[in-house]
Amino acid sequence: MKILEIDAGNTRIKWRLLEYTNQQKWGITSGFVFSPALESELPEALCQQLHELKKENIKVVRTSNVRGEGFADSLSLFCKKHFSINVNYARVSAELAGLKNAYQNFEALGVDRWLAMLSAYRSAQSAVCIVDCGSAITIDLINAEGQHEGGFIVPGLQLMQRSLGEHTANLKYQPESTGNIEPGKNTAEAIDHGILNMALGMLEKVHRERGADLCWYLCGGDAAALSSFIKWQHEVKPELVMDGLEIACAYSGLSVKER
Repeated sequence: MKILEIDAGNTRIKWRLLEYTNQQKWGITSGFVFSPALESELPEALCQQLHELKKENIKVVRTSNVRGEGFADSLSLFCKKHFSINVNYARVSAELAGLKNAYQNFEALGVDRWLAMLSAYRSAQSAVCIVDCGSAITIDLINAEGQHEGGFIVPGLQLMQRSLGEHTANLKYQPESTGNIEPGKNTAEAIDHGILNMALGMLEKVHRERGADLCWYLCGGDAAALSSFIKWQHEVKPELVMDGLEIACAYSGLSVKER
């Protein structure tokens, strides 16, 4: 059986096609497009990529969507037209697969954070810290008993860069990451290195005060950029959100909405 998984984030939309045979999972192909979350329609580049999958006889489409109802409507229409199937949209639960949500209003937690936590907790089988380095940097803490202890959300690296460019008169520059955290010798370096240091400083504080004994997993588009400066043991897991889709969809009555 072939399953299409889609992780529709605020800046990047990722997808992968899997095949399940004899209880084993195989990756067939994958892709992504960059697209601002303000665009509610399916990006043309994504339509072209998904259209190439018509010949694959896809049986299931499951999705993590933080881009809003407009995107979900467009994706559902596309899949009905081209694959003749409905889309399964993951939802946040109060408790699922041994993981307990810390939010009193549990549905207010971002579904991408929830799916990443599901996958990370199952993988670690112990207390774990998940850092998603995307449009925002999110940090979530889970104890050994599966209780989500809450988290932190701050602007991501690129969002901080754009904010400085858009809200200052004399800091116009072309952002180009140098992968360095030393004092900058020009404005572009000073901003780039400063933003990296801000993000790393927060991670170091969490590690020092709460996370020294945790497994640490990083995901998101800027995970590799931050990983190279993190001094403690950690692992970059780029597919945490989509891996969480498989867990959520196993509990379809609780955690999936079909449309």
